[in-house]
Amino acid sequence: VQTFEQEFATLYGVKHTISCGNGTDSLYIIMKMLGIGVGDEVITVANSWISSSETITQAGAKPVFVDIRADYHSMNETLLEAHITSKTKAVIAVHLHGQICDIETIKNICDKHKLMLIEDCAQSHFSEYKNKRAGLFGIAASFSFYPGKNLGAYGDAGCIITDDDSLAERCRMFANHGALKKH
Repeated sequence: VQTFEQEFATLYGVKHTISCGNGTDSLYIIMKMLGIGVGDEVITVANSWISSSETITQAGAKPVFVDIRADYHSMNETLLEAHITSKTKAVIAVHLHGQICDIETIKNICDKHKLMLIEDCAQSHFSEYKNKRAGLFGIAASFSFYPGKNLGAYGDAGCIITDDDSLAERCRMFANHGALKKH
């Protein structure tokens, strides 16, 4: 596991890869460790696997759905700002079918409104947008390695990537039942 984490981090060009049980766990852990919870809202799309929205409610927050673009079936970035309220804490951008949404525009909107950007990369391992890989635009990214994914494992698996040292430490502790162990 440690070898995988080191190699995935190197291939992705990030400081931290944290392995976990699956992509659902990775989304949930990211949100919990970012302090997202009761009374918060997280914006995402409805045309993703249930984990993208399910983990929002598991964290105690409310999912808010933005419609998709007809051409790429990803978040319609032109509709994003209309869904932001004083309760919005984060946006989960979901990259589907190896295609990255207009993540640069989404990131600019998140930065403008001081929102955390989380990327759901369960179907976009190593996809690129303007020569930058999916998962490198937000504070953290979630990956699934379910056998049917673009990059699948022999069984269920997932990981988190981030360059944020503090977030990485908290995510690793949560994924390891509170222990800060290095496998």
